[in-house]
Amino acid sequence: MARPSVEPWLGLSMTGTLPTHATRGVRVSPEVLAEAFYASCRYLLRAILAGVDGSKGDIIDAVLLTAIMDADIGHLDEIAALGWRYATYADGPPDGFRRPTSVRSLSDRLGLPYETARRRVDGLITQGRCVRTEHGVHARLINEPRHHAGSQANYAAVRMLLRDLKSRVPQVDWPMADGSEAMRGEPPLRLVNRRSAAFAVDTLARIAADVAGGYNEAMVYMGIVEATGREASGDVWPTLRTSSLACSLSQPVPSVRRRLHTLRTRGLITTQAAGFDARPAPEAEALVSGLAAANLKRLQVLFAQLESLEVRLRSDGG
Repeated sequence: MARPSVEPWLGLSMTGTLPTHATRGVRVSPEVLAEAFYASCRYLLRAILAGVDGSKGDIIDAVLLTAIMDADIGHLDEIAALGWRYATYADGPPDGFRRPTSVRSLSDRLGLPYETARRRVDGLITQGRCVRTEHGVHARLINEPRHHAGSQANYAAVRMLLRDLKSRVPQVDWPMADGSEAMRGEPPLRLVNRRSAAFAVDTLARIAADVAGGYNEAMVYMGIVEATGREASGDVWPTLRTSSLACSLSQPVPSVRRRLHTLRTRGLITTQAAGFDARPAPEAEALVSGLAAANLKRLQVLFAQLESLEVRLRSDGG
């Protein structure tokens, strides 16, 4: 029996069958896992950078705020009628539907030290972005142009994610578009953003805590995957220079250089004369393979949820 080909920029060598309706029993090859992980990194970079822009350039604050909002209102979509009642941007849910969360829960979910999470949440409260009650913390409903623009940007990024998956991972039965995205003529920004928030938080937390060693390191790692994984083919390895990566992530070169050192130490990237790429060292291959497999499952959950809520995202750019 011939060995399955290995997508070299992820170092994947595992195969298997994921027991989900979306794959319908197809053999999940290393290429499928690698392409799905590339698409997720591309989406997460866009979603997080948009959030960072609204969090004064701080990645951890952006992720914390997203996690708070997910805990706060993510439950609305458990009842389809309720999810659609508060689906569009104009229909923000009232405070009575909010479920405050604790700093301890945030710390556990994001893999952050408790004191770091507490200090960061206090800062978000001071900024007026969160509110503390006797039951915990919840996000403040924001209706302002910048927040609306960020919601639109994430909605567009989810559509781009679906387009990437359908073109790069056709082996999986992703939901097809039917051209009808909205009720009352408005796109379901809040509904889609609620569901994608859960995917983004949990996927990024896994990359940061279990693989990269931190959220800033995770951003750098995803930037490398997105840049070098796009053109990886056979023995041809696109490389990336520190200055180019720093520019794409809007981070200082010295900071990116330190985070690259962490990623090299963990065996997640390969250094070449012309730069570096996302090939892991042999000792890190199993870790990256597990990360990619978990990512595919989360993607399937995300789009299965949207499908069950009768959301039909157009992925044709229209």
